[in-house]
Amino acid sequence: MSIQDVINNDLIQEESSVWLLKQHSKFGYSDGVESERYLESVFKAAKDLSSNSSELESYIKDWPSEYHLTVKRAQLFAGFDFDPSLKVLEVGCGCGAITRYLGETFTDVVSIEGNIKRARLARLRTRGLGGVSIICAPFQEINFLEKFDIIFCIGVYEYSASFVVGEDPYDSVLNYFSDMLTPNGIVVIAIENQFGLKYFNSAREDHTGSMFEGLEGYHASGNRVKTFGKYELEDNLRKYFTNIKYYYPYPDYKLPSCIISDDFLSSGHAGELVSQIRSRDYSGKLKSLWHESLVSLELSKNGMLPFFSNSFLVFAGKSKIEGVKFDQLAIMASSQRAEKFRTETRIYNDKNDKIEVSKKTLSGDHMVAVGKLVLIESRSSWKDSYSLQTVLYRNCMSNEMKLVDMFMPCRAWVDYLEGVAEYENGDKYLGGEYIDCIFSNVYLSLDGVSVIDNEWVWKEKIKLNVVVIRSVFTFLCRIENAGRLSSALRLRSFKRLIFIIAECIGVKLNNSDFADFIKLESEFQSLVYASEKKRSALMLQWVLFDRPSFYYFRALRNFGGKLNLHIKRLIARLYRKI
Repeated sequence: MSIQDVINNDLIQEESSVWLLKQHSKFGYSDGVESERYLESVFKAAKDLSSNSSELESYIKDWPSEYHLTVKRAQLFAGFDFDPSLKVLEVGCGCGAITRYLGETFTDVVSIEGNIKRARLARLRTRGLGGVSIICAPFQEINFLEKFDIIFCIGVYEYSASFVVGEDPYDSVLNYFSDMLTPNGIVVIAIENQFGLKYFNSAREDHTGSMFEGLEGYHASGNRVKTFGKYELEDNLRKYFTNIKYYYPYPDYKLPSCIISDDFLSSGHAGELVSQIRSRDYSGKLKSLWHESLVSLELSKNGMLPFFSNSFLVFAGKSKIEGVKFDQLAIMASSQRAEKFRTETRIYNDKNDKIEVSKKTLSGDHMVAVGKLVLIESRSSWKDSYSLQTVLYRNCMSNEMKLVDMFMPCRAWVDYLEGVAEYENGDKYLGGEYIDCIFSNVYLSLDGVSVIDNEWVWKEKIKLNVVVIRSVFTFLCRIENAGRLSSALRLRSFKRLIFIIAECIGVKLNNSDFADFIKLESEFQSLVYASEKKRSALMLQWVLFDRPSFYYFRALRNFGGKLNLHIKRLIARLYRKI
């Protein structure tokens, strides 16, 4: 497709291959000169520019580069099966992360970006994709000679008032989209939710950086940018589109790890799933006022999760929505892992209308082995109840319960492990398939203990005590930033706290157990996340020894602070121990 055959405007093709509208004035949106220079150097140097490029992820150094380089951007459309012959228009392509995915998925893609520097970056990102055309222009000034089957508007609709003149810019934009679509055309909009749960929990508004601004109606920002609640957004769309389907990216559409259908999120079955996904404040650390995971569980019971989802992914059709399928209830991707160990988890209804869960490798291999670690495909029935992790989390909120009572539910889990353990040289050992038998994967019922997500196998036997340490340690890390926890959980030393909790559930630990845990866990993490084993061991040793200084160090590292002499000496001391 020649771009000049479908557009009735005077365009100039730059040396960069970007098509520029004549007399196009400067367009103000930008991440900053330094950020765009950095992206340019990355795109020119990288060999793999694909939407799932691990190479590009290795260049992430801050929030802007993470947004443009992470493979999570394309995960927004994980699980969607598109007809590749659909003619695509993308409005506001930015630096090309989604454009790259569209070019890999569809035959013909026209992408519009108002900022020339960002348009050039999008062209670099889509290098080698002949079916993608990049135009630099205000989208409302382009006169197309042909209609499109599908329009993608990802993170753009909320800026309508900044770049479109009119009494109601948001209505004007939807009207424009409707006019540009075929009779069966679809518009796809990804946008933050004005009433996203994280905003009630003190997260700053994603666009303005001000706390509670969206909840209060964007009066401070003068309506230059604003998002919408579920029902107002749907009312806007209904003027031009008759068929509307909602999907919910978690934690949000920017960096999604999970996409949930409206049916599943509204059903009350998805509470446990959503409660395990942490929201993110892109202006800095989220200082929670309350426990978001526990609130999510209560909202799920009341069918309110869709209204409070942090983001929406909406497919709006002028008639029937055709050319796209989503054949599951929800889908999750583990993109933070080393490439070989990345998986896709589908939640779906089987032939008997029962909810099933399947986990498969993205590589297509049924089994992946690296070193002592093996990843296998798994399948299980959906557990419509609370995991042991959630049960313990709720207990830890109590001001009345003693530590032994908080962790009492773990005794059934310990009995289960002891039932499958074998004695060897005076210690109890488990098979390597129990390495990930941690609280988040364990469900208790009157029928006994059920274990889900059996994807990992360690090629050696593992001490039962090490699995206990690993489970308690993982749980304590999970609740570390939760406020209003029992004072009994506030010891400086994780190691001392784990000793006490293990004793409460009938497990006697010793120092050699912790040494074995650090050895196993550091090797496990180095394999799963392609990280340095000795560095992982240092971090584990540190948080076990003195958790406050570790989290202080991590905060400094994340926000560019400098280490004081005490922290430097502590790091050196711990490093010598390993």
